[in-house]
Amino acid sequence: SAASDVYKRQGNCYACHQLDPAEVAYGNLGPSLSGYGARGQSMAMLQYTWTKLWNTHAYNICSHMPRFGAAGILTEQQLRDVMAFLFDPQSPVNRTQP
Repeated sequence: SAASDVYKRQGNCYACHQLDPAEVAYGNLGPSLSGYGARGQSMAMLQYTWTKLWNTHAYNICSHMPRFGAAGILTEQQLRDVMAFLFDPQSPVNRTQP
């Protein structure tokens, strides 16, 4: 999927985060995002996630996470794809441990 391609190739999210519970190799600089969609899809959660992806320094000035949108690393469409990947109940991110 487009979202999977973004997270694996352009965003390189797995270099710092676990996303799919079935992954055996992933980074641990950032928190695990496995089951991220279970945190809910309230407007506050969606806005938090979008802002965190767009400009993580809005929440943590010392964050090592790239400012994907603000720095032009990912386009708005690519960020929408990442959001879908994080929140879609059918996404590998949200499947239960095998």
